[in-house]
Amino acid sequence: MARHHHHHHLSHDELVDRLRAFHGHLGPFAILGYRAGRLAVRELDAPTHFGVDATVHCPPQPPPSCFADGVQYSTGCTFGKRNIEVVPSDEVSLTLVVRDSGAALTIVPRREVIACFGPWMEEADDETAALRVLDMSDEELFEERA
Repeated sequence: MARHHHHHHLSHDELVDRLRAFHGHLGPFAILGYRAGRLAVRELDAPTHFGVDATVHCPPQPPPSCFADGVQYSTGCTFGKRNIEVVPSDEVSLTLVVRDSGAALTIVPRREVIACFGPWMEEADDETAALRVLDMSDEELFEERA
């Protein structure tokens, strides 16, 4: 089942280091995007990098737009491969589609979780907020899938 998911065996620290290296720093929106992508790939048993398309809805500027970087990392959908699209929106979501089957899934982060990000970043720092997100469960982070 997990044949494509090359970074699930990484330790927590290795994952954090790789996400930081990919994105330039660690913040809660990048981690949220990573987790959304990982969840969608797992639930769809989707391939990564090829044969899959991602559509991200998010505000067009950082920090919320950093959600798209996390999605790129966990799904392997990238701008260069033209298999990720970012749609400017007040809402944050990820839709992943498997090309072969047409299977699709939309992952919607809970608004109340996103509402905490600003305060968490202010009371500590971006990285502390990011690690809080990484430690939360999928059920805590995301709305129930319809």
